Amino acid sequence: MSALRRQQKRYPKDIVSQTVYIFSANRGKSREASRLKTHTLFLAGTTCLIALAFGPDAQADDAYDRFNQPFRVYVGGFWPTVNSEIGINGDVLPPGPPIDVEDVLNVDDQKLAGWGGVAWHISKRNSVEFEYFSLNRRGVRSDDYDPPLQLGDNFIENGELTTDYNTSIGRLTYGFSLIANERSDLQIKAGLHIADLEVGVQLAGAICNQDTVPAVPPGCPVAQSSSASENVTAPLPHFGLSYSYIMTPTLAFNLAVIGFAIELDSIDGSIIEIDADLGWQPTEHFGVGAGIRYFKTKVEAGTSDLNGSFELDYVGPAISLYVAF
Repeated sequence: MSALRRQQKRYPKDIVSQTVYIFSANRGKSREASRLKTHTLFLAGTTCLIALAFGPDAQADDAYDRFNQPFRVYVGGFWPTVNSEIGINGDVLPPGPPIDVEDVLNVDDQKLAGWGGVAWHISKRNSVEFEYFSLNRRGVRSDDYDPPLQLGDNFIENGELTTDYNTSIGRLTYGFSLIANERSDLQIKAGLHIADLEVGVQLAGAICNQDTVPAVPPGCPVAQSSSASENVTAPLPHFGLSYSYIMTPTLAFNLAVIGFAIELDSIDGSIIEIDADLGWQPTEHFGVGAGIRYFKTKVEAGTSDLNGSFELDYVGPAISLYVAF
């Protein structure tokens, strides 16, 4: 067969048939090109997803390092609203009802206090933290007291009460991380609170006690003075949980809940502490923390160390500056 005949068989003779033939051939090429484009886009998309899945984590390891440094030292201020009661038992008279420190003794229920601490991440899963808080308050009240107010073995019908209420609380806590990675840290905690609580009341006015006649109201002699005080240093164990999450390279959230209750011989004590805060760390070593703190403790006993009771709870905003290294 000649070359001309083979050419005629390969391509249709008429113009319409040739057009259809060329269009079909081009359409086949277009489909191939479309398939190639689809495969290319799929490959590019898959590559992007893989990059997003693995690339940011590698970057995050460095980006979140500022929150994962071994040491952190912090100092700050705390503005709590305080509610407290005391019971001062006497040596002779039966105990009176607990006294509301803020309402009855006119002690400040709000006052700026200092606090601070240090945290050490010993290893990936082990850490220890020490924190100290101190709040000293004073109140003065001159009034008639109906019914007469009992403080230990003293009664006061009218006159002046000057009260000093000092609170110091130290906390040592060990934490073990159940979940620990670059952004999250879930810990179980155990440790000890040392609560040093001290109250002293100076009385001046119409006072009855075992040295006066009468020894109990009514008709207490005027122009008398006396005092009543109580103090205790109570070690209170605690257990709890904490959770930290690094939301961005410069912002982290922290939450801790700890507490315990103990009854041993004639001592009854309990404690609850809840702390929540945000930490903003714009540089590698310096940051600012802001949050809210709640604390409640109760200690009651009839021993020579404490013949009475303390009940204290406070809640309020806190702010701190810290150094990480």
